[in-house]
Amino acid sequence: MIGNFLARKNLLSDRFATVCMVLGVALGTATVNVVLALDSNTRRVESTEWSTNPDLTAESAQTTIGLIPQPKNGPLNTLDPTKETHEDYQVMRSAIRLGSLSAFLVGALIVFFSLAVVIERRKREVALLRSLGASRRQIAGVFVREALWVGIIGAIVGFVLSVPLTWMAAAAGITTTGRSRIGWIWFPWRDMIAVSSIGALTALLGVIPPVRQILRLDVTQTLRPGFLESKHERPPRTSGTTLIVLPFSLLLYGLMRPFFREVLPSLAFFVLEAGLVVLALLGLLVLVPDLTRFIGGLIGRAVVRGPRAARLLIVRRVEKQGHEMAWSVGGVMLVFALLLSLHISTHALKQEVVRFGERATRRYAFVYSQYDTVLSPAALAGLDPAVKVARFSGRTPWPNAVLAVRHDELLEVARATGRENATAIAAKLDDKSVILSTLMARRLGLVEGDALTLASTDRSRTLQVVAVTDDVGFVPVIGPYRNGKTYALIDAANFDLIQPFAHDLGAALVLADPRGEADWKAIFRALPRRNALIKQSGEAFEALRIEETDRDFVVFDVILALTTLLAAVGIANQLVLAVHGRRREIALLRVLGMTASQIQTMLLFEGAFVGLLGGGLAVVLGLPLGYGSLAALRVVSAFDVRFELPPEYVFITIGAAVVLAMAAALHPARQAAAARSAESVHYE
Repeated sequence: MIGNFLARKNLLSDRFATVCMVLGVALGTATVNVVLALDSNTRRVESTEWSTNPDLTAESAQTTIGLIPQPKNGPLNTLDPTKETHEDYQVMRSAIRLGSLSAFLVGALIVFFSLAVVIERRKREVALLRSLGASRRQIAGVFVREALWVGIIGAIVGFVLSVPLTWMAAAAGITTTGRSRIGWIWFPWRDMIAVSSIGALTALLGVIPPVRQILRLDVTQTLRPGFLESKHERPPRTSGTTLIVLPFSLLLYGLMRPFFREVLPSLAFFVLEAGLVVLALLGLLVLVPDLTRFIGGLIGRAVVRGPRAARLLIVRRVEKQGHEMAWSVGGVMLVFALLLSLHISTHALKQEVVRFGERATRRYAFVYSQYDTVLSPAALAGLDPAVKVARFSGRTPWPNAVLAVRHDELLEVARATGRENATAIAAKLDDKSVILSTLMARRLGLVEGDALTLASTDRSRTLQVVAVTDDVGFVPVIGPYRNGKTYALIDAANFDLIQPFAHDLGAALVLADPRGEADWKAIFRALPRRNALIKQSGEAFEALRIEETDRDFVVFDVILALTTLLAAVGIANQLVLAVHGRRREIALLRVLGMTASQIQTMLLFEGAFVGLLGGGLAVVLGLPLGYGSLAALRVVSAFDVRFELPPEYVFITIGAAVVLAMAAALHPARQAAAARSAESVHYE
């Protein structure tokens, strides 16, 4: 009973820290549970369609034309179309699940830090209890009960909170692949209970190190008045050998990456890279206390301005007690490093869309139908004669997408764009040749000059690959962006090969206006008004794809928004605990003449320092993290993504970290400014 009473009393006496610990467990587990629920429902929805389920093959009624590659040199090296088509989405689902761990990690940091500080602050109370006859087991039981209550309450709150958050995310159209929509929600209760239990266990693990340390304290030494201490305890420092972790990991990764890339499947390679990144993150978190003290002192001297006394106090606190800020710095670093790497990846994917648009969609306009409606030549009679039109057939069903076009119409449209490269490629197409898109050539393992046999129901024909390009032949389709970019283009003279599987010429139109900037809306008005027809300029298609790329990553934004909230909670918690531990120091400063405004400014400066250092380390970590993400994306997908860093990303990352930290410091700063100076003469 006494143990329960003391545990409850301790938690209530540190209300702010208790609330922060509960939020740390709750938001961390809620984030993981929301991702689990969304991913389970995404998988459930997509498992019903062969086009979105990698475990299902195409329906027998949609048996497609056969594509038999015949490379001129080297062995046949084709890719499994089912695996290749779905692999991007499987990797994305894995990345989202791993990304949810960032919130869990930041929440765990809050719990571990709070328990360490709160228990350390009670060492005199523990020493007094020991002197009154309390056993080690009884004292440990008090702290274990505190951690157990924090863990259980946080786990329950997180479990309950994950249900409405999942409903809200699904209602907003958020999934883990970005290509489906969830109707009714099915919750994986067993998995969610397991995650919440692990969250509760985190609190119990967090209490073990500080309890072991406090039970070893010297009772006599602890109860001595503070002014009798002969020396100050040195802050904990990481061992010098930990400095080897980062360079060793980088060398190991650089030496072994080619080997892993060759022998491991794409998804396994991605998981391996993600594991190495997590290890690097943990290694850097170990080094944060030393970095906080060393780099913080340099930043403090270079940046902090104002009265000399306040400046000296801030710099000295960072140098001597920077390890206390390391938890907040580590949380800010982790959150904003992930944000930076995510935006680097998103920017690279958007630029891939832009580069593809420059080759395949700009200067064109498209008319196509989700029901393969065929437009006859008479339906095009009202078009402006200056506008050039190429009539394409429908596509053969996935995965062997083949479409036909009259080579003379393709050449006219290419000439109308004024692009010499597209014109030269279009001129190569005839009844003995085939043009492959970049992704189709990659799938089949073919290059220009090889041969490809098209096998239909009762006939086959071998055609020469005259070009591997995205400059001509692209027509948007309803479905995944990658599938739309994977096609083979043949001349209309060979349409009989695909006729059993594709609609006739006119199922899609590609238009170009040689006069330059065209008013496509006005041109489209001359076409028949049918609900099934989609009329779209190349620029509009490109903008839609960029918008879809943003939508694909909304789930990451949700994860990182919750993680950012946790980081703000962690910073506020660290500063509140610091203010509580320094209340006599702050009151003494008030007695010596510092105003409430100066005290408040000093605490805001500390918050700004946490944001500045955390944001700076986030840039240092986020750049290689973003580069590694793109390297993995290039391996597991066919997207031509390139590492680019817009300069504003660096300033936005650091600036946002500083703003977040200063906002979190407002409440602790007001608490510090309200400290009563009479406490400075209170005897311990």
